[in-house]
Amino acid sequence: MRKRLHPAIQGLCGVLRRIRPFFGCLLLTAGCGTVNQTQAQRQPLADATYAKALAHYSEGLLLETERGRTTDVERAFAAAHRLDPDSRHPMDALVMRLLQDGRTREALDLLEAYCRDHPRDVAARCDLARVSEVNDDPARAARYYEEAFRLQPDDMPLALAHIRALFEDKQDAQAIQAMRRLNHDHPCVDTRNLPTFWALQFARHEHAAARALSCIDLAGEIVTGATQRIELRFFYGETALAAGRTNDAIRAFQQTLAQKPTHIHALLNLAHVLYQRDGAAAIAAQAQQMKSTPDDVPGLLTLAALHLAAQDCTNAASGLARAQAAMQAQKMVPTVDIYLLHGSTLDELGRHEEAAAVFQEALQRHPHADAIMNCLAYMWAVENVKLDEAANWAKQAVKQRPNSGAYLDTLGWVRFRQQRFEVALDLLLQARARMPDDPTVLEHVGDVLASLQRTPEAAAYWSRSFAIDPTQTAVAEKLRAVGVNPATIPRLEPKEDAPEEDDADEE
Repeated sequence: MRKRLHPAIQGLCGVLRRIRPFFGCLLLTAGCGTVNQTQAQRQPLADATYAKALAHYSEGLLLETERGRTTDVERAFAAAHRLDPDSRHPMDALVMRLLQDGRTREALDLLEAYCRDHPRDVAARCDLARVSEVNDDPARAARYYEEAFRLQPDDMPLALAHIRALFEDKQDAQAIQAMRRLNHDHPCVDTRNLPTFWALQFARHEHAAARALSCIDLAGEIVTGATQRIELRFFYGETALAAGRTNDAIRAFQQTLAQKPTHIHALLNLAHVLYQRDGAAAIAAQAQQMKSTPDDVPGLLTLAALHLAAQDCTNAASGLARAQAAMQAQKMVPTVDIYLLHGSTLDELGRHEEAAAVFQEALQRHPHADAIMNCLAYMWAVENVKLDEAANWAKQAVKQRPNSGAYLDTLGWVRFRQQRFEVALDLLLQARARMPDDPTVLEHVGDVLASLQRTPEAAAYWSRSFAIDPTQTAVAEKLRAVGVNPATIPRLEPKEDAPEEDDADEE
């Protein structure tokens, strides 16, 4: 049993604790925290040795408050650590001092020696792993996160840190295995979603798309819902396509369609790849196949998608109409996506009344389809017809998804057509806040400002719109009309829009 410290020394230690900088605590508490040492963990020290260690440690704390005493501070902490190697406090202070001096390798060696002598100290392993990450040594970080997780197998943050370090070290196979084990031992929503999370991280980076594929495969293994499994196959196809693995992409899109034949996005992607590879021969082969099964809905949709890939909207619209008729004859309800594709294709052809009829039929069958509401309203606003009905549909769409920049733009454009310019400007500026570099939104804001006789501001918005998309001939003409030469506007790369928050469940 240690003797009680003299009251004066106790008071001094209290002062020192209060003035000690906080950054040392931050390193040790970030992520895992520290483990206070108990009497049972500490080897008994002679009172004299303990007193000397405390004196050196206290000296170091005092010297930290003085400028230019770096060497003396390190010497004091090092002496305290040598005398009392089982105490975390002197070692932590010395490690922090080494890190501040940029001597990361020495700090790592010191922490590793401590970990060897204290095989049950989780916090020390966490500190060592984090310092290893700072030192760009993810392999060492992964090793010590794994050791810490073995000591605390229910600590989810440790498991996630281990997986992150494995991916950082490009040990993808080991990371996949770690996620599989984690889901087996701790099955829950978070562990099931973890592979998808990592797949998304890799898929967002052009040169890392291939690394996402094994994560998507694992996600497909452990996911519980059939719809999720279908969407993961589609995601695999898109990612494989981005990674340049065309055959894998084709196979994934075909697997998606085998489970959901009306998956429009899989159809469009598959048709695009097949047309790129085989050209008109892909269309001819699909048309030949349809002769024996003229009412086959997936076949009709595939043929229509191939025509779209060939930019043949006329035949695509005809094929989509046949597919819808075949679906209705077979007591099937066309999906929102099929209606949307059909109506948009007719709109592209300038067959606006037919497009409106398709959209209105869709809303009878899918009364909460906000995407259809938005398309119908925007088409009428562009054509400057049925503006009251357009406003009604646009308001309903915005009510369902008030954070949608596209929907706010539609409602704003309807109000512009109704010559309610101040209301239109407010809506379009809200749309711009959500889609800051969308050229259409920028053009619309410029048009409203021009109608309000705010020409310089209008020119600024048109200029930015043209800088992002210099193919806009209409915007170029507007710029020339206000004395701006489009040729003098430098090209601008748009920033990625922030993802819109879902305000309502998908139908």
